Amino acid sequence: MNLHPAMTPALVVMSFCLCGATPVPAEPDSSMMRVATARDGADKPVIITSDTKAYCNRLLNIIDAYGPTLPQDVDSLRMQGADMCREGRIRSGIVRLRRALVELKETTHS
Repeated sequence: MNLHPAMTPALVVMSFCLCGATPVPAEPDSSMMRVATARDGADKPVIITSDTKAYCNRLLNIIDAYGPTLPQDVDSLRMQGADMCREGRIRSGIVRLRRALVELKETTHS
């Protein structure tokens, strides 16, 4: 079977879709960043798809909705994240805020 050269990539993509796998993009999107976490010694990446101050504020509001009394580790991560976002280090701040939210949800089991 002789295929047109333009059909080969399409067939490869279709085969991945049919198998339930997705091909790894050649270049990461500029709006996506992988950051390795040190949590539990695992190499699970944190993928950030939004890197705006509005998203920082959204995470801060969610954390603050849990009440004024936060566990010390959560409060520390929240303060670090808020400071980083305020200083313009948005992605690093979001990583801290997301860690704080995960810790908070584990602590409160919600």
